[in-house]
Amino acid sequence: MRRLLGAHVSTAGGLQNSIFNAQYLKINAAQIHPSAPQRWITKDLDPGKIEEMIKAHKKYPDLKVVFAHAIYLINLANPDKQKFHLSKMAVVVYLNFMHYVNTVAPKFSSDLKIGGVVVHPGSAKHTNNADEAISLVQKGLNWILENSEGGTVLLETTAGAGQVIGDTFEELARLRQNSIEPERVKFCIDTQHMWASGYNLIDDLEKIVKNLDKTLGLENVLLIHLNDSATELGSHKDRHANLGEGTIGLKGLARFINHPALKHIPVVLEVPGLKSLETAKEQVEILYKIAED
Repeated sequence: MRRLLGAHVSTAGGLQNSIFNAQYLKINAAQIHPSAPQRWITKDLDPGKIEEMIKAHKKYPDLKVVFAHAIYLINLANPDKQKFHLSKMAVVVYLNFMHYVNTVAPKFSSDLKIGGVVVHPGSAKHTNNADEAISLVQKGLNWILENSEGGTVLLETTAGAGQVIGDTFEELARLRQNSIEPERVKFCIDTQHMWASGYNLIDDLEKIVKNLDKTLGLENVLLIHLNDSATELGSHKDRHANLGEGTIGLKGLARFINHPALKHIPVVLEVPGLKSLETAKEQVEILYKIAED
């Protein structure tokens, strides 16, 4: 089977446009924001609009999987009751979206799948206590699992800026291990975030892969965000760079995604070049050049 490789694509103008953007880029894996990423969402998405996306997929069946990235406002470690609830509801809405697509697509003769909802766990900046913050994230995550119709949460590795949770594999593993439905909690690893958190993808690749398998379980890593880094190793700054234009470099990124233990995991880009379809196409072409099939 051909490797699942792609990029984050826009849904501007309607969910169905993500399919057409993926077609333009000739990718078979994509990531989307089902709604505006800087706006709270508390109600399920319009089924009719979702179905338009599924129908559009019949015109480009080469797209095999789509991942949904949660809105950026989410902080499951926020003790403010309103913000905490809004954060939980935003994830529930996206999980329900995932469940709906995966359930309804076959009725439209489509094999489109939503592979998971990528979520940044949150930040301890409001509590200044890491254990309290992680406990709150755990509480929120369990509520989300209880109150959603289905779907998989993908906890993402973070760069560790400020007091952000999830900059180590161990923190993410702790959240899954203590969840009420661990089978619905998986992971997304981001190369730039890992690099910024101090994981030396160039010199310590084998050590990192072994640690990844030991703590998270390679079978639980369902997505790789492939990004070069605009900052140095261990900077704890979330600053993405185009492929080959950062401190990880093209060779380091290629070795990472082509590691035998990681080659089965879908890869999507989140680089600055995705801001236009033309520059996105250039970045996707580089991805296909460095990815061994």
